[in-house]
Amino acid sequence: MQRGTKKSAAQLRKPYYYTAYYWCPQCHKLYHDEKFKVVNQQLSFGGQQLEVKKIPEPTVSSQESFDAHIWTDGACVYNGTPRARAAWAFVSGETERAGLVEGKQTNNVAEGMAIYQALVWAVEKGYRKLRLHTDSQISLFNLKKPAYMVKSNREIFQNIADLVAKFHLDIEYVKVLGHSGDIQNERVDKLANELATKASNKIS
Repeated sequence: MQRGTKKSAAQLRKPYYYTAYYWCPQCHKLYHDEKFKVVNQQLSFGGQQLEVKKIPEPTVSSQESFDAHIWTDGACVYNGTPRARAAWAFVSGETERAGLVEGKQTNNVAEGMAIYQALVWAVEKGYRKLRLHTDSQISLFNLKKPAYMVKSNREIFQNIADLVAKFHLDIEYVKVLGHSGDIQNERVDKLANELATKASNKIS
């Protein structure tokens, strides 16, 4: 994400600043994200107090509605060791799914598999318009490219591309800040890590 200004949050709360800024109360940083938007209510000009009207939240049209909102995550414990075990997970509403990764045991494989498994589930449910949240920047980077151009774990992203094309999926991918207080992201992170840890602990 990009900051819109180099000034600190404390500076931006001064009365002479009047623009809407984006402030995260948890990590104390400024972000361009609607959920962090605040408006300075202390606007003054020439010593005269002025009224500040809050910017209305954008409305969501029926065309922007989604069949499902999904959060995905992958985890690998003891990465690079014989005990390494990776797991994928996704959540959507009351649905929770998690599974172990077969073959190469890495976090990136688990992240990609989480997205693939979530889309398989969505297809089985008959969902077509999806909003999928992930904190994996590498996965999002790979999803923006044609599958044949993906260098690592190409098979996973080819499977995703085939699934999207076959079932005409309309997906909006959302980058989530990991460990930033997103409840669903924390929920799916816990699922993946618990399963990976449990599998690794079974190795003598």
